[in-house]
Amino acid sequence: MKKPLITATLLLLLSLKPLIAGVADGVDVKEVQTLLTKLCFNAGPIDGLWGKKTENAVKEFLASRSKKYSGTFEKKHATVLRRTVNSKAHQDTFGHAAPQLCEIKTKENINPNKIYDLGHCCEIPDSIEWQPNDATLEYYYKQTANIRHKMFKINGSSNPKTFSKKVEKHPFIERDMATKTILSYLYYDDGIIVYDALPPPDRFNFKFDNSSYFPSHSMGKSITSYLVGHAICEGYISSIDAPIEDWPLMERTLYYGQPLIKLLNMQAGDTHIIPEKSGKFTKTGRSIHGNAPLLVAAKNPLELLDTKPKANAMYSYSNLTSDIIFNYIMHRAGKNFESFIRNFYQTKVGIENPVYLWMNPLVKRSHASKMTDLIQQGAGQYGISATRYDLLRIAVAMMEDWQNNTCEGKYLKEIHKRSVPKSEIDYDRRWNSDDRKWGKANFGGLTHRYSGQFHSNIVGLKNRDILVMIGANGQQIVIDFENTRIVAIAAVKSRHYNTYRLGFQPIRYGRIR
Repeated sequence: MKKPLITATLLLLLSLKPLIAGVADGVDVKEVQTLLTKLCFNAGPIDGLWGKKTENAVKEFLASRSKKYSGTFEKKHATVLRRTVNSKAHQDTFGHAAPQLCEIKTKENINPNKIYDLGHCCEIPDSIEWQPNDATLEYYYKQTANIRHKMFKINGSSNPKTFSKKVEKHPFIERDMATKTILSYLYYDDGIIVYDALPPPDRFNFKFDNSSYFPSHSMGKSITSYLVGHAICEGYISSIDAPIEDWPLMERTLYYGQPLIKLLNMQAGDTHIIPEKSGKFTKTGRSIHGNAPLLVAAKNPLELLDTKPKANAMYSYSNLTSDIIFNYIMHRAGKNFESFIRNFYQTKVGIENPVYLWMNPLVKRSHASKMTDLIQQGAGQYGISATRYDLLRIAVAMMEDWQNNTCEGKYLKEIHKRSVPKSEIDYDRRWNSDDRKWGKANFGGLTHRYSGQFHSNIVGLKNRDILVMIGANGQQIVIDFENTRIVAIAAVKSRHYNTYRLGFQPIRYGRIR
């Protein structure tokens, strides 16, 4: 009588085997381990056994491709893995073939003169735990620095803002600039540049200087927010509580009708459309950047068409939301957008060199002007490329607006007052980097609140009037409105320079200790 029960139980267990093992039938575990190792993910020994190391490597690989791991590695995941390794489509910004796939298993094996492909065409993934060699850092810097040639250009001002300097040297700065992933360091204190550093001239095959360009990455979200304030002050937007409406492009999407402050605070309820901290649509897997304007998503029922926001949405960091905000500014300014954006950068900020606005390619050109097409199709991105001093100039403009209580300054104070708690907060996290898997702590993980596209409430500096701009690969600008202090850092990889010494200490104490 027990035999049928035993047989049924065995059949059930066999049917559950792929789930228990973590890998679906038909997937060659040994091949998966081999391919993950080629991409620098630590999959453990290549033995065909599905263990914890292999599973963790799979999670990191899928996360690097903005894909979720449900607990089972499926055939479709193996296909993505093979394509990543075998792809011949990796090219740099000049159309040249990308370097060889990464062959490093440990940082001790790094060839100092070799360029390593780290599994991404343009940026060093955060999943790389060790610091890449200088040849690889230089390669990836060039990838992002030269993106600007494809973007919308705003010329420098005829009367750029000037800076007073009284530069001090510090051995810690010199050490990190010579050996770490930081590429530019500026510290501004009460109207004077106190620390000003670039890598030593013999470190890379080219010299960094004040005309070198750096990508904002997600620091562009904060700049976009500042642009919202300027658009309100110029009369193009009524307030941060005004609903997003009168915008045909977004009419049948979840963003239409929502108050702007919901988007500014990343509470638009779009987590079913795009995962938190992702740049790809959930259902189609298409990247929001680099291939098409918002028009394509707005017409696709698998992306934005006929979507509704989730009710009572909490904070969820979204690249898409910031693109929506920037394109809304473009829409509201309309035919005046070019004069609006040029006036902002040339007159208000006082840039010295051209600033480049990142744009998505158009679907097609109409008989109207290119700018009209960019606005109507929603081609704008929140990111920019700018020189180190021009990035500092943007922060100084924010500082002056706040302290002079201008219209834009009142906007900054209002979004700071209406900040929201960030998700997945670890209140026990400290600046001590011993618990950091991938290197030094940074402001991204040590701020507890979000203030309208700025990070705020820093561990060790809580309840202070300080706003932080943070971007991928280690871009960080901290603005202390109370003490008139600004730290501006540009890098090529995060967590491999000392943010506590270079960023926190000057803001807290006025100098590096």
